[in-house]
Amino acid sequence: MDFSRFQDQDLPLEAAAWLGSGPQSRITPAVAAVAGAIEGRNRRERVYGIVDYVWQHFGYDSWLRDRTFGLTVDELLTRKVLGGCSDYALVQTTLFRASGIPARLIMTANVDWMLDFQKNDLLLAKGHVFIEAYLEDKWYLVDGTYGFLYLSYDPNSHNFPRGEIRCWRGRDYWSGGIDSVDRATERLRAAASGYQPGGYVDPEYPWDVLWLIRPNAGNRN
Repeated sequence: MDFSRFQDQDLPLEAAAWLGSGPQSRITPAVAAVAGAIEGRNRRERVYGIVDYVWQHFGYDSWLRDRTFGLTVDELLTRKVLGGCSDYALVQTTLFRASGIPARLIMTANVDWMLDFQKNDLLLAKGHVFIEAYLEDKWYLVDGTYGFLYLSYDPNSHNFPRGEIRCWRGRDYWSGGIDSVDRATERLRAAASGYQPGGYVDPEYPWDVLWLIRPNAGNRN
């Protein structure tokens, strides 16, 4: 991709406020060192580089899902193993900010799961974590777990790709009171309990892939 055609504009105050860290996503010397080593002439190129870096340098282990939401980015950088989409999004969001890219986390609940949960509240919670990143002069939607940059994104909409509904937006999980899988599950169950059937409309955003050769994604949701 020719990144030179993308020109960064000055950040408005609303976007610049999302460069700040939360208690779980502090920009420590280790975080700053990683971010500083990822090259990019503009914010968009750095987003691609950071997503690629996390895919190339971190492993994935589904057995670690029970510890997601409970570790800092500094701890995840030390382990170099992630347990799901929540870990991927947290690390990438923090590296975005350390690279001068305003970013925030979006937790979603799956519509099909919410409808099923209303009939059977024993079902395991199902959702996803996306990232909003401010590139050039507006917010874009990033799915760093599966490698998509969604274009024509509306940050005011609660409807997200693949049948997902926004239930939380924040700087990091701890800043939103989400410090464990149980706390995340409570947030998703609350969203499901209040969901009205028929409230989802597929946004059908056009998208770009965040790498030239897509690696094997596996099930990292």
